[in-house]
Amino acid sequence: MIKLIRLDYRLLHGQVCFTWVQHVSANRVIIVDDASATDDLKKAALKLAKPQGVRLNVFTIAATLKKMPKVLELDENIILIFGNTSALAQFCEAYPKVAQRVKVNYGATANKAGAKQVDDSVFLNAAEQEDTRRILAQGVEIFSQQTPSMPKKAIASM
Repeated sequence: MIKLIRLDYRLLHGQVCFTWVQHVSANRVIIVDDASATDDLKKAALKLAKPQGVRLNVFTIAATLKKMPKVLELDENIILIFGNTSALAQFCEAYPKVAQRVKVNYGATANKAGAKQVDDSVFLNAAEQEDTRRILAQGVEIFSQQTPSMPKKAIASM
């Protein structure tokens, strides 16, 4: 069962490994990021960062969408981590009921020129804001929250 859908450009790092994995009792993390899925060095680094006893998959968005019927049948607690809003929007459009049930956590996006600051660690440029509107249009609730112990902040419009 998918327990967390997270947007985080850092992908797999301390906050995910040590707080979110434990918080949702995850035994599988699926990273959805075309750049990482097509780069053996990046995949190897992610595998080194994964918590012990947790399975890790690194897929492109196309592979993720193709594998979702099987993923949804797994008897595991799963975290999906998206590296960018574009892939996340594609997923939410293809599987809106999953995203509606789980909700989407905006953990962190890079601060870049022209980006609007949404929360302490969430900065969205025009394209990312449009992707966020696409996700919201699917009836998906979005919240920003870096760690489970921090307060949630709803992102209801862009």
